[in-house]
Amino acid sequence: MLPAGPVAAPRGAVPARHRVGGRGARGLPAVVALAVVLGCALAGCTTGPSARPAGTAQAPAANAERLAREGQPAAAAQSWEQAAGAGRPETRAAALTNAVRQWLAAARPADAERVLARLDTEHPANAAPTAAPRALLRAEVALAAGRPARALEQLRGAGDPPPATLEPAASTLRARALIAQGRVADGVRAFETGTRGQVRTALEPHRRALWDSLRAAALQGRDLDAPRGADPVVIGWLELARIAVAGARNPAAVRPRAAAWRNRYASHPANGTILDGMLAEADRSPALPARVALLLPLSGRMEPAGTALRDGFMAAWYRAQPSARPELRVYDTGTDAADAYRRAVADGAAFVVGPLAKEDVQAVARSADPRVVTLALNVLPDGEPVPRRFYQYALAPEDEARQVAERLVAQGLRVGAALVPSGEWGRRVVGAFEAALREGGGVVVASRAYSSGTSDFSDEITQALGFADSERRYRQLVATLGTPLQFSPRRRDDLQFLFVAGQPVQGRLIRPQLKFHFAGDLPVYSISDIYDPNPAANEDLDGLVFPDMPWTLAQDPDTTQLRETLARTWPQAVRRRGRLYAMGFDAFRLVEHLETGERSGDATAAPVSTHAGDPIAGLTGRLTVGPDGRIRRTLDWAAIGPDGRPRPLPSVVIAP
Repeated sequence: MLPAGPVAAPRGAVPARHRVGGRGARGLPAVVALAVVLGCALAGCTTGPSARPAGTAQAPAANAERLAREGQPAAAAQSWEQAAGAGRPETRAAALTNAVRQWLAAARPADAERVLARLDTEHPANAAPTAAPRALLRAEVALAAGRPARALEQLRGAGDPPPATLEPAASTLRARALIAQGRVADGVRAFETGTRGQVRTALEPHRRALWDSLRAAALQGRDLDAPRGADPVVIGWLELARIAVAGARNPAAVRPRAAAWRNRYASHPANGTILDGMLAEADRSPALPARVALLLPLSGRMEPAGTALRDGFMAAWYRAQPSARPELRVYDTGTDAADAYRRAVADGAAFVVGPLAKEDVQAVARSADPRVVTLALNVLPDGEPVPRRFYQYALAPEDEARQVAERLVAQGLRVGAALVPSGEWGRRVVGAFEAALREGGGVVVASRAYSSGTSDFSDEITQALGFADSERRYRQLVATLGTPLQFSPRRRDDLQFLFVAGQPVQGRLIRPQLKFHFAGDLPVYSISDIYDPNPAANEDLDGLVFPDMPWTLAQDPDTTQLRETLARTWPQAVRRRGRLYAMGFDAFRLVEHLETGERSGDATAAPVSTHAGDPIAGLTGRLTVGPDGRIRRTLDWAAIGPDGRPRPLPSVVIAP
């Protein structure tokens, strides 16, 4: 039922997250190939990318097949819808089925849902032999729409067990849905259990689809721990996914670790095309510009920050293959960033990284040359025009605050209070937090600001948590009764969390004062500023939950080695400016990512050195390029333990 080969896609025809390979290589990923297989099962086809139902209008059907072969799935889907409208009633189901799977191939799940609803209305499939294939199609559409729980519900309609011919596809869909829910080990186990006894070669596209989902989950920070007593095959899949994460940060680490994995799992089903593909990807030469200009403040008040960024950038530059390294020139923006930018362009820079200060970014944006790609290390003010080929990358606390809100909503915690510093920084952070919480259906019922020199937070805590209302009711009751009463102040009974923004010194004072005010059991969340890598500085922060970059929290060998090297070389820099060092390192990684996208005509195209559709596994987070040119960072999570050290927490699945 598989087509003879992947459907070739011309530039711009396939969305970025469905592109594989590098430098213009554009096949369909395994999950899309499986959609084709599933569509063939529904339509009864045996060859070719689309099934032409007999008796449909010849022109739309023939046009749809041609468009599918040329890698234009959206246009093919539209033609199949036309064919369904012009054909005889008995042939419309096959045409609509083809339209659904072409919308899936185009990564347009809303259109796939629309046509599927029409298919179910006009051609119900509630009895064998069409019920099981239709259930799988419904599950595929639900999964593409980001609703894994709904996909698992739909799979029940395929039967338990499903028909033997559909069992591999059903097992793959179930595995992908479980992985999308964050249940990675359960998903792998479901796949291996459901496909046991199947012909190995016939399972290859299904294994590729499993690997696509598993690898994406690993790069998104999902829990890869195997349950006690897990099957060695399941453990092998999870270990290989961890190697993929390490390789995304350092491709040179892939080959030795993959060789060790191959020795341990000689008969593992991934020990073939999947492992070979990983090795080939790691060996592929990156796409890098010929000359890069680095614009940083290397004099003046921001010199320490500029130096840390430069050192991190250089560390990544030295890690690149010598033959692929671009020529690098560094320009000081300490006096005039716009002038430094003009000199860099005049010197022949094909790619500019920097500047750092927000006002310098504005100055460069006003004179940006559209022929040169620019990666600014800060963001423009909201509403300011963004030049063409101008990208923005920042360690913004507002982004962290939004991720805290999203995690709270995902955990069902929607009502809380906030304590933030007074001033512009605190207003920006709490504004971003409240907006993201509202978007998820939550609310901040009380928000209080404290001054930077505060050591006694009693007033702010009692007001934020509603203790003042409790005391007021007590005084009113005493006045009414005319007699004293036994009284213990109580906080609002609807509060589910407290969001605290600030530095470690404020956190150390606020946390114990919460306990004093009978609120020690209230979950406390913050952003990375509150955490100090020195465990002794985190006294009294036990239990506080926060997001931070992998540079701070990750324990993989490559990140650990980088941290230790920096600590030996610049011990003070690790504590004060380690995050900026990590940002410089990732800035070089982004040069490769953006250069690849620019060469392919799509700035959000997947970089050569990472898997199609996956984020960059950076030191500052999992990095993706938004449609507005801003680099999005997805962070790791931890809770501070009694010893002041972070305890990793699994990521949560954010509902779309």
